Amino acid sequence: MGASLCKLTITCPHEIEIVLENALDNADPPLPGYTVIRAHGRGEPMQRATSAEKVHGSLRTAMFILILPRERVDSVLETVRVASPRPQIAFWVEPVEDFGRLI
Repeated sequence: MGASLCKLTITCPHEIEIVLENALDNADPPLPGYTVIRAHGRGEPMQRATSAEKVHGSLRTAMFILILPRERVDSVLETVRVASPRPQIAFWVEPVEDFGRLI
């Protein structure tokens, strides 16, 4: 499998999703790809929530999922930090045992 792979998950408020997409799309060196999932976050402070979000009880968020070599994680997080330094952006890293494509 080569380099040690990991899964990097980044969550952010929906209103800055495009900012993170642009930052990731322009990462240097280019990323192998990523997935964006629209989600609803619970447990976050609700002071910035819209009326609809307050009624629903969750904030609209975007979740970015990347599978990449472990040594790229810090540079990707720095790219996101520079593009939009906000405390509402969260991330976590998980090991990936295997990755491939079914052909």
